Amino acid sequence: MITCPSADCGSPNVADLPHFWHSLPAESPLKARYAPPEAAGASYWVALAAVVAGVALLVSGALLGLLVAAAGAGWGALVHRRAAAAGERLADWESSRVCLACTGTF
Repeated sequence: MITCPSADCGSPNVADLPHFWHSLPAESPLKARYAPPEAAGASYWVALAAVVAGVALLVSGALLGLLVAAAGAGWGALVHRRAAAAGERLADWESSRVCLACTGTF
């Protein structure tokens, strides 16, 4: 049996956080408090376009193409890192629990 880890509470009245959040009515003030983290918009189109443009410039003989392609690859890595961090936050939220007695999460 899972109990609240708070030393002041210790209640066995515990629920999965996603299930609890979905069961709240829309007008509940707790709906915003326990909401899932926002997803990061992972759009790789700008990074891909920059890499393609950089390669095209490099093939045409401009060394600036190398810089543009590197900037596109860097942007793609940054977008990927943000998307991975958002995924980790969502996974943590999905595996969290809420104590229905003291409203603490763990």
